[in-house]
Amino acid sequence: MRIFTGTIASSGLAVGPVVRIDHGMVGLHRIVSDPHRERALYDAAIVLAKDELMTLQKHAQDQNDADILMFQVALLEDESFTNEIGDYIAAGAGSAAAVERAERIFADRIRNIDDDYLRERSVDVCDACRRVVDILDGRAHMPVQIKTPSILVSDLFYPSDLFALDRSMVLGLVSEKDSVTSHAAIMARSMGIPALCRVGEGTAVAADGHRAVLDAEGATLTVDPTVEQTAAAHRRQAQLAHRRERPDPLVTKPNRTRDGTSFTILGSANSSSPDAVRVAMSNGANGGIGLVRTESMILNGYDEERQLQEYRALVDYARGWPVVVRLCDPGADDGAPWVQTVQTLAARNSLYVTQVRALLRAGLAGPLCAVVPMICGVQGWDDFMQGVEECKTQLRAEGLPFEEDLPFGCMVEVPASALEVGEIISHGASFLYIDLDDLANFIYVQPKNEREEPRKTNTPVVKRLVRDVLDTAAANNTPVTLCSIPLNQLDGMADYMRLGARSFCVENAGIPGLKASLMELDLSGQRGQEA
Repeated sequence: MRIFTGTIASSGLAVGPVVRIDHGMVGLHRIVSDPHRERALYDAAIVLAKDELMTLQKHAQDQNDADILMFQVALLEDESFTNEIGDYIAAGAGSAAAVERAERIFADRIRNIDDDYLRERSVDVCDACRRVVDILDGRAHMPVQIKTPSILVSDLFYPSDLFALDRSMVLGLVSEKDSVTSHAAIMARSMGIPALCRVGEGTAVAADGHRAVLDAEGATLTVDPTVEQTAAAHRRQAQLAHRRERPDPLVTKPNRTRDGTSFTILGSANSSSPDAVRVAMSNGANGGIGLVRTESMILNGYDEERQLQEYRALVDYARGWPVVVRLCDPGADDGAPWVQTVQTLAARNSLYVTQVRALLRAGLAGPLCAVVPMICGVQGWDDFMQGVEECKTQLRAEGLPFEEDLPFGCMVEVPASALEVGEIISHGASFLYIDLDDLANFIYVQPKNEREEPRKTNTPVVKRLVRDVLDTAAANNTPVTLCSIPLNQLDGMADYMRLGARSFCVENAGIPGLKASLMELDLSGQRGQEA
């Protein structure tokens, strides 16, 4: 018997055989006699890889999967990526070696991005590059075959590992390297299956072919459990199943602390897909959809009419609840392989005219808002709003109806915007979103690739800055929502309730835990005590 300890990515309990996903060998580095031939081989492999990805995209099980595949296509089309490989081939490297070198360079760049969700896209780089290398080496890119319901283990899970799976055969996921914001973790939470990450090197090899108990309540994987341990796990499974069959009383209970203070919890969606919105609403979000990411729309090259359709659909699926759309900003994702594609699209209109115009028009369909990221002070806000006014002028001239008073809010994620929040409000910001994770990281200026977990978001310094924002907003009657709350730091939101925060946007899996934590609070006479 061996016990491995990790970080809980999705709660639950599973008992069953373990199957390892092995990503195989590195590329076969041929001796190069003709660089032109190697470049031709690379170009042909890229065409085949893109065809495979586009085929997978057509059969993707949900929009999130489709978006990930689109990111991989964008990488393979990225000029800087292609040039990096071409230069190395011209210098005498084999095509497979050149791709693997580019993989390391670009994956490292993405790990420095100040966005948890986007930083996890480093795995997409590895996944796409592995596909190209396999084609170059004549290895078939075979999907994982599971003959019996199993616990899957791997050093890390590539998106392509999971796309083709019969998900009914997956009892749980265990990863040596993935984080709680990885695609595998997000998928596990959406499926309601247990998952552990960061269990440590060697776990996958040690567990492969054995039976195990995956305890994503106690954060352990027990390989070759005793009869007693297995029986105990089965009893706990029955208890958990019985608990799940009963309606969760939290869902219907009002969002109030013990002293009667009301609060709002908003769901989040990593894409504009209807499925993402439905999941957010079903998990108990009582204030609507607080954050919808739109990067995939930009990468897919959606025109104004297509974006308009997407935004209207969002409003319809929200059934009267407000929807907050996060605008895409390439400056926030500096270093990502797709950033050049996004910047090329953005260069055609300095303000994402297409996106803003579509949002203004969709605003007539129902309660829709837009939050603007990476605003570095009041000047950045003024520049953005000037662009909004230009969009309105265009729409009037074209005779297209739109929502004149569509609310635009500011994402407070850098100290500059926090310090000038009063001016930003006075210059037209209808609401504020405080990105706790990014704000903490900008304050402490530690590259994200140098740490395992998100920075603590309730340190005295962060709380002091957030308190000042909350106070300024309250003085101006401006709504504030706290977002980008790490799932392992939900308990820390009690501190911000004491400082005056009343609205929170959290990943869907965190909604029940956050609600339960806040309902236990008694705020009688506690305002400001935690600063």
